[in-house]
Amino acid sequence: MHEKGYPRDPKDLEAEVGAVVRIKDIEELYKLKEEVAIKWWETGLIILLFASGFGFLLTATQLIPVKEPLLYWFSLFWVAAILLTMIGCIEFLIGKIRALRRLYEIQTRLLMTIQKDLDEIKKRHAS
Repeated sequence: MHEKGYPRDPKDLEAEVGAVVRIKDIEELYKLKEEVAIKWWETGLIILLFASGFGFLLTATQLIPVKEPLLYWFSLFWVAAILLTMIGCIEFLIGKIRALRRLYEIQTRLLMTIQKDLDEIKKRHAS
């Protein structure tokens, strides 16, 4: 059984290890890109969220007793407040996720530019 020996030159070893690490980073980068990509069902989820909130509000108006108008409006106010808070929090999280996606795209582009610049500097330094 013959094992492949490591290069004797430390610069060759550094280049090989650097290439392996770079390949793994690129593979992980593309995997993460697929995970954070915008999915077709996200817009439908937002529409469903508002529709279910509206349905919940209509249901709550029918279930609250109308005998006491003050109690009715008080209960309806708190149901609406809880519903709007829940929808607002989910919309806030969706906005943050969209911002993180955009940040990912910008950072990926910057990293590619920096990598190209670093490769050019290494080529000039090696010459």
